[in-house]
This record gives sequence, C-alpha cells and structure tokens, in this order.
Amino acid sequence: MNETNLSYWEYKTWLSNINFTIIGSGIVGLSCALRLRTKFPKAKILILERGMLPNGASTKNAGFACFGSLSEILDDLNSHTEAEVLRLIQKRYQGLQLLRQHLGDQIIDYVQYGGYELFTTHDKILYEDCLSKIEQINSLLKPIFKSDVFCSKENIFNFNNIQPKYILNQFEGQINTGQMMEALQQKAQNSNIKILNNCTVTNFEDNNTAVEIKTDKFTFSTHKLLIATNGFASQLGIKQVKPAYQRDISS
Repeated sequence: MNETNLSYWEYKTWLSNINFTIIGSGIVGLSCALRLRTKFPKAKILILERGMLPNGASTKNAGFACFGSLSEILDDLNSHTEAEVLRLIQKRYQGLQLLRQHLGDQIIDYVQYGGYELFTTHDKILYEDCLSKIEQINSLLKPIFKSDVFCSKENIFNFNNIQPKYILNQFEGQINTGQMMEALQQKAQNSNIKILNNCTVTNFEDNNTAVEIKTDKFTFSTHKLLIATNGFASQLGIKQVKPAYQRDISS
C-alpha cells in the first residue's frame, strides 16, 4: 500500500493474491476478463479503469456496429496486402458476432439497418474511385460474407451538398453501446470479476515472478498484467500500439 489509507481488510479483499489484472474496462478488457474466467475458474481477476465509466472508444463510437466503409477498406489496401485486410475485416466482423452471441441482440439493441457512406460535393475523385471499385471489393470479401457487401443507393434521405449516390454496406447496423457495456459489466460482476473505477495506472514493473502496479491511489502486485487500453497504450510505455486513424470525408 502507499498513498491511500486502506485498511487491512480492504487490501486483503481487493488487492492481495491477484492472479490477473487488466487495465481498461472497455469491450476488450471485459471480454478478456470473461475469457480468463472461463479458462481459470478459481483465479482472482481485477480490472482497473481510470474513468467513472469505461473511458475509451467502446461507448463513444456513435452506435455504429461496423467493420469498414468502402473508402476505409481501399485506404487500408494502400498500406496492407489483400490477405492482411481480409483478416482484419474478418476479425472485426467476428467480434461483432461474438458480442451479439454473448449478450443478445435485444439487450444491446442491435439492428442491421446497413451502413451508409456519403461523399460531399468536394469528394468527386474519391467518390468515383469508390464507385469503380465496388465489384473488386465485393469479390475480395465474398469468402467472408458469401454475398455482395457494397452497393450504391440513390439519395433517399435527401441530404444536401453530397454526391448523388450513397454506398451501402448491407452487413452493418446500429448498437446501443451504453447498454452493451452495462451488460458486459454485469456479466463480469456475476463472474466474480472485480472492477475498480476512477483508478489511473501510472507505472508498472515486471519483477519476473510478479508485476508491481502503481496507481494514483495505491501500489500492489499481480501475477499477470494485461493491458487493454488500445489507443491509450502509449501512455503506459507501449509505443508500438497506435490508435486507428479514420479519415473524415463527411465535412
């Protein structure tokens, strides 16, 4: 223990003999904890979250249940091979299916309305490039979806100052990310996984037999440490993890 004046019983209950500690209580952190519980039923598992609520992208994506617009996939192909892009899309789509399977469509308010990509009047070159490559990308994705993913649609919603057609991804939809995270947290708590909110990890040190974790409130040791902060990982010294860059074509 350090700064925070924890009692013997508090420390013993919450911070002693921890088998697995996970930093971050978003989709990745909670799913990781639940998977660990399945593999290690008797393990003591603790999740540390710096926010009052999950503080990363899990609840801040505007409710899009998506795996990549046509322009994003084409952009990925500029820096990755077709096989790499295909594997990435497959993982994204399988992740969505796992969420639906584990939590249920009704609980997370999932509806597959499709995802629409709009192009402004200034995006004529990008728009025409995307239209010309719909067939190519549909062919690339056919092994995953067994059907055409993308097609063009007229401006049925009557938006102004955009190109005449949208590009529709029929396999995307909407999701209530607040309800999703609440359901994941409930499953974790029902699985005897402890979650400490408003707790910021400031440093950690691997001592071979254990990992010492320093937070803004206390210091403790854990057998294993898993970091599930994604875009914030660099703040913990993991520089090779970069947050995803999404090109904005809507403004």
